[in-house]
Amino acid sequence: MTNAQLASIQWGVFLSIVFLLPQLFFRQLTIRGTAVTVYASMLFSATFLPMQTVAPQQTVQLVPFQWIADTFRDGQIAFDQMTLNVLLFVPLGAMLMFWGRRTIGQTALIGYGVSLLIEGSQLLWANRIFDVDDLITNTTGTALGWLGALAAVKVHSRVTAVAQPRRSLAGVR
Repeated sequence: MTNAQLASIQWGVFLSIVFLLPQLFFRQLTIRGTAVTVYASMLFSATFLPMQTVAPQQTVQLVPFQWIADTFRDGQIAFDQMTLNVLLFVPLGAMLMFWGRRTIGQTALIGYGVSLLIEGSQLLWANRIFDVDDLITNTTGTALGWLGALAAVKVHSRVTAVAQPRRSLAGVR
């Protein structure tokens, strides 16, 4: 893990605590609110913090799947970055499936929109690179989160159906 990634995680934990304390103080803390607050804090920290003080040489990367060539050129770090981008959006897909009652198409579109908003903001505000691969991996992560949540719901319903004893009808032969 790089120092920048570690700093982003530390900032995410700090921001989560800062935003959860008022909810706790005013007794408004719920599981859903906690999950959304922690996820939003970590997402913001991972995509914007720490701020880049020097603008990158390249500001826009519009070649789809460039990360594959980058992996061959730069080694494991490009693959790790792609994997982290996918994993960063898995919770969004799961939350939209569980709480938003969205279809997979709606979920992927929302994931794409959030990713596009982040990429555009990074380009304008944080001296980062607008990367089409990030749009692809973030949208993929959102869809995978939705599918994982759906699988969890299906497994849970089967386990609870098997665990419940069957009722027999009295007097029926």
